Amino acid sequence: MAAGEAARADFARHWQAEFPGEPAPRMELGSVRAMERELERCRRHLRHLQRALAEERFKVGYLEAALARAPAP
Repeated sequence: MAAGEAARADFARHWQAEFPGEPAPRMELGSVRAMERELERCRRHLRHLQRALAEERFKVGYLEAALARAPAP
């Protein structure tokens, strides 16, 4: 088994342990450079998702406060 295939199989095994029943995402793990690129892509995606989550939390908090101040119908 090639190093990339072994790394993908290892990743899939860990993914299944964390997310049973969910297929593991395809990632390029054939070399250190490929893994570094995947890591940077995942970090960018995580920053985007964290920003989106912060925006949604802000909206929820704002709307809950606005509704709490609103007169009852």
